[in-house]
Amino acid sequence: SMALAYCLKRWTKRQCVALVVEHGLRDESAAEAKTVKKRLQKMGFETEILPWKHGAVSGKLHEKARSARYGLLTEACRRLGANDLLLAHHRGDQAETILMRLAKGSGIDGLAGIPEQAERDGIRLLRPFLSLPKERLIATCREAKMAFVMDPSNGSEKYARGRLRKIMPLLASEGLTIDNLTVLGARAKEAKAALDHATREFIKKSAKTGAGGSVRFDRAALCAVPREIAIRALVAGLRYVHDGDYPPEYASLSGLMDAIEEKKHEGARTLYGCIASIAEKKVTLLREPSAATETLSLLPGSSVLWDGRWLVSASPKAKPVTVRALGSLPHDLLDSLAPDLRRRIPEGRIRACLPALWDGEKHRAIPSFDKKPPFWAVYVKRAIS
Repeated sequence: SMALAYCLKRWTKRQCVALVVEHGLRDESAAEAKTVKKRLQKMGFETEILPWKHGAVSGKLHEKARSARYGLLTEACRRLGANDLLLAHHRGDQAETILMRLAKGSGIDGLAGIPEQAERDGIRLLRPFLSLPKERLIATCREAKMAFVMDPSNGSEKYARGRLRKIMPLLASEGLTIDNLTVLGARAKEAKAALDHATREFIKKSAKTGAGGSVRFDRAALCAVPREIAIRALVAGLRYVHDGDYPPEYASLSGLMDAIEEKKHEGARTLYGCIASIAEKKVTLLREPSAATETLSLLPGSSVLWDGRWLVSASPKAKPVTVRALGSLPHDLLDSLAPDLRRRIPEGRIRACLPALWDGEKHRAIPSFDKKPPFWAVYVKRAIS
């Protein structure tokens, strides 16, 4: 990260803000964050420390810390008006990620590794160092006489990545080198690109998005294409409705596809925080109401990303409110809050997962979906992909 900051100062004249996540998982992490902040400020960066506030963390620590880290970073980007978030992942990180996914039996997408460019919560993630070895970055820091901090937990055998790092020299002696792992990742990436292209073409012809964040597929079309394309289209649809930190589990997807291919089967099943409703001719994906539980405070003149899908904003003259799911309301109350909503979104399960503005336990308002003050909401996913 220090090498990235140094290179950014040399590469661009655009205004950049350095964000330092303080995870609070080690006693010395707060002091380290302050030290890094001082070094970045000395380089000329406006710098913010983003503390992860949490209680005791039990189970899947790295996954929870990763999710919290990205959440803090993307929220800060939105607050600062930044569209791009640059990250310092390097070639070694790529090789380790591919190896970990290989060990877990991942498919093509997993073996393609970390993408150089991606989008998360409406923010573009860029990784300019992904093809460079860690040694180059360390050498850059030393040549520039920049101090840097090494996180000892990265090498801890308590975690899978640390254990893999211990045995990588042995694996390399049998041919499983960083070079060969990254070649595997590059070939998987090419295969993924071909499958993605075929999936996008299928989605253009056989899927439609609906108001409120739903996706509808032609059932016969799903059954007619190769199963891998159909499953990838379902993944794209599910992630349009609810994009979690990780893709849906393959076993759940395979079970859903089995049900879709069963000619007389109709009904609904839940997966990935969504409902998949299977009808005679259509398969509809929508958010699961019981899973849309996030509660956020919305202050005048600010915006919040609710449920990972809706960017809800308040005008400067608005009153403070809480953003929660709309839920199921009597039609007379719903019509008084949003007279046109039932016509625009007829299905009650989809309406139940829309963002609503609350004052305590009372519905205050439903935000406009046409960017009209005092409150409005925009769906952050622009297309199924």
